[in-house]
Amino acid sequence: MSLRFALVGCGRIGQVHAREIRRIGKLVAVCDVVAEKMDTVVGNDPITKYPSLTALLHAENEIDLVVIATPNGLHAQQSIEALRAGKHVLCEKPMAIHVEDAHDMILAAQEFGKQLVVVKQNRYNPPVQELKQLLDSANWGRY
Repeated sequence: MSLRFALVGCGRIGQVHAREIRRIGKLVAVCDVVAEKMDTVVGNDPITKYPSLTALLHAENEIDLVVIATPNGLHAQQSIEALRAGKHVLCEKPMAIHVEDAHDMILAAQEFGKQLVVVKQNRYNPPVQELKQLLDSANWGRY
């Protein structure tokens, strides 16, 4: 059985998520306030477009996971809304702007028994990999 995804936010990062979603599952719905961005992600595929997350969540019952790729200030509210609707959530970084919001996101995931995952893709960037190797080697020299 293939996972069914909804993508919220169809900008540059959302387009990267859409590509990866298609590789591992099925993208069934997208949401963005800019219709042209949704058109870019959808192309000719049979993917339903929504003007708001609320509309998407009310119409789509078969979604397994909602990917939040919207501006940072929306992450907490949208993640919590999706969790309350009974969906697992993958949220782009940063998780939230305020620590209290991050805490509320974690509580919502626990309350509704859903997974909340925050993306941290920078771990694969070459400078980060080099720093990780240096840290692991404990070869720092003398100070």
